[in-house]
Amino acid sequence: MLDSDHPAPGGDDPRLTIDGRLVVAFVEDEASATALRTGLTALGEGLDVRRGGLRQAVKFFRSLAPVHAAIIDMSDAPDASSGDLQSALDELARTCPPEVPVFLIGDSSDIGFYRMVVHEMGAADYFPRPLTRDTVQRQLLPRLLGTTPELPDARGGRVIAFCGTRGGVGATTIAVNAALLVAGMPQSVAVGQSALLDLHVQDGSAAMMLGARPSAGLRLALEDPARSDALFLERSAIAVDPRLHLVAADETSEPAAPLKQEGVAHVLDVLRRRFNFVFVDLPVPIPHELRLVLRVARHVVIVVQPDLPSLRDAQAIRQAATLAAGSDRTTVVLNRADMRGALKRDLVLRGLGREPDVTVPDLGGRMVEAVNIGTPALTHVPALRRHLQPLVGEIIGLPATGERSLLRRILRR
Repeated sequence: MLDSDHPAPGGDDPRLTIDGRLVVAFVEDEASATALRTGLTALGEGLDVRRGGLRQAVKFFRSLAPVHAAIIDMSDAPDASSGDLQSALDELARTCPPEVPVFLIGDSSDIGFYRMVVHEMGAADYFPRPLTRDTVQRQLLPRLLGTTPELPDARGGRVIAFCGTRGGVGATTIAVNAALLVAGMPQSVAVGQSALLDLHVQDGSAAMMLGARPSAGLRLALEDPARSDALFLERSAIAVDPRLHLVAADETSEPAAPLKQEGVAHVLDVLRRRFNFVFVDLPVPIPHELRLVLRVARHVVIVVQPDLPSLRDAQAIRQAATLAAGSDRTTVVLNRADMRGALKRDLVLRGLGREPDVTVPDLGGRMVEAVNIGTPALTHVPALRRHLQPLVGEIIGLPATGERSLLRRILRR
């Protein structure tokens, strides 16, 4: 513990299987606890999340409880400038078995602090708050499993895929308004430029919701990438906000030509090179040529309604997304949770096999009115902004939990 020469978890140690692993975590805030529980689902019952920090961790290790790795919140630790932090970590080192790697969580994002606790004090790694499921899944989980953490894709921006369990559940509405919220963040949050890609080639509605009129550029690029030149973006992307561009297919009565996977890859490549976030609205069922989106997506947002057909299809989409990506990157949005005739919550949880990550109530007829007049639902139904906070927080890595959270203050604008 707290020794840079300790062996990494995993490897040839037969005890460190997912089923047999015991990872104990001590965290002070519910947001971090939720991020750990959802990001480390691969550990199954081998994860034990407790409330506390360094003091509780010391008491735990004094009991000689067997553990393979520890995640410890440093929020109750002395300030580094006081000189007492080393003493607090030394006390932890005296009680924690030497072979147990310790991963620390704290409030400081200073690189000097990181180097101090990792390089000088011997922690296995350090993660600044806010802790999100994405961070846990991509950076912490591989370390616990003894594999190499996934490196950022050098080809550009993050892809966020949206998929409804079936037509009409509100996936496009969620995608459009989540993209608008991210694009509307103040410069201090530094989210950069975003693109909204509607891959409903024949009957997309993203443009209608935004009051925009798309061109034939996307259809051409998807069907025949060899004919799509460097001016693709200039001809196809419509600025619907200073930091959000829409890329959608024009409406036509002609049957859509077969999509080509190389066309999908080309469009994604162009958009990821230009934009920091690429929101993709996928049709259902998802054509084989579009499964590539699931593979490269940082988040796969599955939008469900509280009815049996929707819950059944949610499981199939989640499995497909996990198989394509190699890990569970899904975020479940329960839309119209209290609509007339909705299943009771316990049945919904049983059908999903988990708590929904985001719950949006039935916001009434004004949502339909927004589509009819070509106005974003956010401006027509302001309550939607509040319900999408957890989703936006997960996408940009700034959790919305807590009454005093930065994201909550930002989205109240």
